[in-house]
Amino acid sequence: MDTDKIKNFFINHIEKMILVVVIGVSVFLMYQGLQKPNFLDQHLPARLQQDATQVRGDIDINHNDEVLKDRNPTFDIVRETEKLYTAVEPSEYKLERTWEGKTLESIVRRQDPVMVAATSIELTPVTTAIAFRAQTNSAEPQYALYNLEDADELEKVEKKTRRRRNRNRGGAEMGLGFGGMEGEMGDMEGGMDMEMEMDGDMFGGDMLGMEGDSGPKRTFNAEHDFGFRPSKTEDERLPEPRLGQFIVGTALVPHKELYANFELALADASEYTPARDTPYYYGFEVQRADVTDKPVDQLGDEDWVDIWTRLRYTTLAGKFWSGFAPETVHPEYRDDAFTMWLPPVLLDDYRTWAKHTKIPALSKQELQQLANQTDEVEDFGEFDVDAALNDLELTGPGERSAAGGMDEMMGGGMGMDMGMEMDEMGDMDGMMMGMMMGMSGRGAEVDPVEHKMIRFYDFAGIKNGPVLGRKYVYRIRFSVVDPNFPFSEKQQPQVKNLAPEVATRIQEQMKKAADADSREELFERWSDWSEPSAITSLPTLEHYYVGPVERGPIATATVGGKQVEYSRGEPKAKLLASQYDPKTGARIPVELDVTAGTVLSKDMESADVVDPISLLVKKMPNASLVSGTTVVAIDGAKPLKITEDVQSPGVMLLFDQSGQLTVHDELEDQEMFRVYTYAEERGIE
Repeated sequence: MDTDKIKNFFINHIEKMILVVVIGVSVFLMYQGLQKPNFLDQHLPARLQQDATQVRGDIDINHNDEVLKDRNPTFDIVRETEKLYTAVEPSEYKLERTWEGKTLESIVRRQDPVMVAATSIELTPVTTAIAFRAQTNSAEPQYALYNLEDADELEKVEKKTRRRRNRNRGGAEMGLGFGGMEGEMGDMEGGMDMEMEMDGDMFGGDMLGMEGDSGPKRTFNAEHDFGFRPSKTEDERLPEPRLGQFIVGTALVPHKELYANFELALADASEYTPARDTPYYYGFEVQRADVTDKPVDQLGDEDWVDIWTRLRYTTLAGKFWSGFAPETVHPEYRDDAFTMWLPPVLLDDYRTWAKHTKIPALSKQELQQLANQTDEVEDFGEFDVDAALNDLELTGPGERSAAGGMDEMMGGGMGMDMGMEMDEMGDMDGMMMGMMMGMSGRGAEVDPVEHKMIRFYDFAGIKNGPVLGRKYVYRIRFSVVDPNFPFSEKQQPQVKNLAPEVATRIQEQMKKAADADSREELFERWSDWSEPSAITSLPTLEHYYVGPVERGPIATATVGGKQVEYSRGEPKAKLLASQYDPKTGARIPVELDVTAGTVLSKDMESADVVDPISLLVKKMPNASLVSGTTVVAIDGAKPLKITEDVQSPGVMLLFDQSGQLTVHDELEDQEMFRVYTYAEERGIE
């Protein structure tokens, strides 16, 4: 048969062949099944019940005789009890030498405490006005903003007469006729001048803002001054505003953990002295790395740049700042070695970036008192936590700083330009060493706090300062006074009381100190560098505050049998864009009517700006807002279902100068919008 015939045979008979195979398999399976034993022959229900009855009977039979006959007790409880009343032979425990001196092997050696690294770096870009000491010792302010022309009085917005309405039982509205009286009262209230308390010591006691030769002057409402009120320094230098553009960082030092490490290494050792053998912080260092063009995980040691040490911070604060803003962090969580002083911020609220999110607002004792009060009033209704916090009277913004003594410690201000190299301002190591001498009166802490807070700044406009538009990360390390090699030779522990590896290190330190004829920079023990912070960059000079939003015309259409509202026009909004002037340090507020796509730029003949030192409102000629910030979208102002008189707050999406998309809402920005549009002064409710 040829190939074609074989192929045709299989095509024509394949079904039959498959059927034969299936029949053969079925016959084989049937045959296999017939060979199996019958299940019912061995597993009848009656047989299974009989087996279960027999097993239960075997279990119920008493087997004690078979089990207990092999159990013979070996413990004589009576004899063992009598032993308890037998006297112990004392000669076996007699001490041959009651008083025995310690051998070299019995001395507990002093170890090096294990250092811990700083953690949880938080960064905040800040642009604000800061009070600096005047460059010249003048009796009158000389800065440009103060010498501007006083701003004109604002026109009062005429309040609309309101009619009180009432509905009778039939639903008709009844006018009560008090509209005219309300209008007169409103005008009277709007025409009242608000008095503002000024610092009598400022500028030699002159009360600025009061009526003079040119008549009454416009003053900024002091209730909206959330910053520091500067005055003359000890060397009679007047304050003047300057623009501050910087990155502020806060971090945590695991104080309790470090304290435990010191106790573990030294508390039981020879020559233990709490004043020396507990953590005494001395300094800290901050490094910055540019990650604009390089990932953080690829940074090497060569990428990290030293920015400011404690010496440079102290020089800036003592030589240039005009005072210090009051602290907002409780002293328990601060240390003078690395919690840097707050700059004299003008007008702006600095509390948001002056602290760390993990640092409590109250001391440990106050928190415990608060917890106890909460437990006591648990059965007497809800506890007012805010009232309890106010009763503690913590220092807040706007109060005069208690750190005025720093000016005396630093000496007279020299009025130098901030752009000068800080390292040329003089050697302050001697002063810092003198501050350290007070440690002799310290004692061990009973219950150390969990963390101490580091605070540092990175200012633009100085040598090696950050640059606008670049991205950075930071890392920190801190130092403590070495308890085994302190700065004073009189407090040096004896080498024989040190552990061998510690003694080797200390002997090398002593040799270096002898060669250099000084222990300077040798008594510090440094922690490891912290992990890199999150990425940040310098802020722009702008702030944005959303005002009222107005929806476009609304129309109704029928879609699928339902009434659907849609907007026939673009929503509009009021936006306050404030931009700092680098020359004067003044915030220039510009109120704009914006829609989606508006670029925030505007030229003006003049703008009303606030002198942050005197709180006088000045007229800045030829003011302009130059910005690439663009309004992307506007939403809000929709009637809420609960009532027609209340609308949803406005929300605005902006593409700002730094290339970031930011969301601003009317509720959060309402206060600042009203402040810098002078709403109260204009009588706008």
